[in-house]
Amino acid sequence: MKKHSILLCIITLGVFIMAHTATAQTSFSIPPKSYPTEVPFKCDAGVDRYWHVTNVTCTGRANGGYKFRIKGTAQKTSRSLSIDLFYLMPGNQLMTAGAYYFPSIEAGKPFSFEIVSAFSGYAPSKFNGFFISSEVLQRLLLKEQEETESTSNDTPTRRFGMPTTKKSETEQESAKPKTDPNKVYQSTDDAIEQLPKFTGGMQAFMSHISKNIRYPWICKEQKIQGNVLVGFVVEKDGSVSNVTALKKVHANLNTEAIRVVKSSPKWKPGLVEGQPARVQMAVYVNFRL
Repeated sequence: MKKHSILLCIITLGVFIMAHTATAQTSFSIPPKSYPTEVPFKCDAGVDRYWHVTNVTCTGRANGGYKFRIKGTAQKTSRSLSIDLFYLMPGNQLMTAGAYYFPSIEAGKPFSFEIVSAFSGYAPSKFNGFFISSEVLQRLLLKEQEETESTSNDTPTRRFGMPTTKKSETEQESAKPKTDPNKVYQSTDDAIEQLPKFTGGMQAFMSHISKNIRYPWICKEQKIQGNVLVGFVVEKDGSVSNVTALKKVHANLNTEAIRVVKSSPKWKPGLVEGQPARVQMAVYVNFRL
């Protein structure tokens, strides 16, 4: 277990070694001089393995921010996933840009879609490009490596000269644990057929947060800012519950981040075996002066 944790840390922290840059540009300024404008970017090992992004282009303004078209050719098939986007600052420092849902992709086929980011007041006026990261894909990459290293449990082995036999399908089915109807699935769980979806997409959810957030005055006075990571469960009926601050900044900012996420309208619930399921989600709430 310790070995696996270390490996995941290596994948997470070593992204710059394994990532690639797709353009010759070294920075991106807001607003750009013209459209479309290519944007430098880097990807972590998981995104590069499954998605293989080849181009990021700023195509214009939209909803208080800027539209960015992301293109590539899928190396592996994957369902729609939540992806973290960061501004790559000087010295390889990262600043949160937001969390977005990338569409499902099919191995060998090109993909192209747009996101809206770099909202006024929340984005730096100049940055070195985007850094695209996915904890889900990093875990999939780790699992793939583990499966490659391990011996398949389905392979018959010999003991005392006698071959073992596989369990019958009936025995295998009866041995399966019964699913707890109240189980909370992690967004990385392979059993999830469809992740919860906010009406209008993740961009609409971030817009809901930005419109309803109330910056605590004491934090304004003391010039306290930062990004609070808020975890929450999307219930079977689409409501939001179990809202908590996973990555804290300041007590007042943490409380406000929890409040604004709790105010969320209902989501479209996630699906497991075709049925609504409880799914754990997370989102960054950004506080910038």
